[in-house]
Amino acid sequence: MASIKTSALVVGGGMVGAALAIGLARQGKQVTVVDPQFVRHWQADSDYDLRISAVTNDNIQLLDELDVWQHIRQLRVFPFTELAVSDTPRHWLELGDPNGAQPLGYMIENKVLQHALFLVMEQQKNIHLLESPLAQLSVTEKLATTDAGDIISFDMVFGCDGGQSRVRAASGISVAGRDYGQRCLLSIVATTEQVPMRTWELFQGDEIHALLPLANNFACCIVYGNAREVSQWQQSHEQVAEVLKTRFAQHIGDFNLQRFASFPLIRQSALRYVQTPTVLLGDAAHTIHPMAGQGVNLGFRDVKALLKAVAQHELNDESGLVQAFKHYERSRRLDNELMAHAMDAIGWSFQQEMKPIRALRGLMLTGLQRFAPGRSAMTAYASGVWKL
Repeated sequence: MASIKTSALVVGGGMVGAALAIGLARQGKQVTVVDPQFVRHWQADSDYDLRISAVTNDNIQLLDELDVWQHIRQLRVFPFTELAVSDTPRHWLELGDPNGAQPLGYMIENKVLQHALFLVMEQQKNIHLLESPLAQLSVTEKLATTDAGDIISFDMVFGCDGGQSRVRAASGISVAGRDYGQRCLLSIVATTEQVPMRTWELFQGDEIHALLPLANNFACCIVYGNAREVSQWQQSHEQVAEVLKTRFAQHIGDFNLQRFASFPLIRQSALRYVQTPTVLLGDAAHTIHPMAGQGVNLGFRDVKALLKAVAQHELNDESGLVQAFKHYERSRRLDNELMAHAMDAIGWSFQQEMKPIRALRGLMLTGLQRFAPGRSAMTAYASGVWKL
């Protein structure tokens, strides 16, 4: 048990929370991070984590600036140089260059990211790590306690504790959103041949599936389906293997199913990102359809925007921070909501089978595939080189 006075309390030491903690510590802030379980250890022969993030180049730059990328490179990553989407296996809209020297981003297991971030956090003298669940949080008294009995007084609390955020609930911040009534089935497969450095998504009516290439002859196969359908598949290893064979064998050849699990698809957005002394980031502020794997990228962009906002202010300069956080909220809500609506619109348009929509969709895909400047612009956006 400990009694701690801190400038910044970060609740949630996952990818977003850890990156924020390191950034705040680098700015000279006293930071306390509370998390039930840090990823302290990782072995090179570990099974692949089912949760994998396609981290874009702009966020690789953030990880590099935080001295985290050097650790990740020594663990397990796999670059992807091409991104493709289609409504038929014969015609694809392809972004990037399969022979390009510059990847669009890297496939990184969430546990690898969390472990590398932990290694850097524990090196920071002004980061205090508390490995215990949060027990109570009073934002009015600026006081928190952990299950282990630690008592923390803070100036600001940063909620990085996921879609079911306790910080958000304790701060009285509501959410709006929708339940898609679907589940995302994630599977790790071992392939006979190394899968190319190409991530793709294929829409065929109600059948939506995607592939993430991984190192060492592995891949992550993703299938979306209604909740009842996916639950039925998961009743046996053999049923999941058969579904994957039908969807993926023609693209990646023979493979063996290693592991699988599913999670529900829910979109939600906090009605406020900021309610002093509370600031929400990542899934605590917004969750979107995982179709394009943008969740962690949006979270890392939250971190960058917030670090920029606090760089010119002390945490006890409340009037200045209020203005800085308002700017953070305005800029990030615009980008996050735009991405959420875009994912919904893309999903809707690709699942429509009415002839006029199918014809228009085909024209757009064909036109973009032939229009090199348009593909270059979309590639730059997909890799995080530039943003709206």
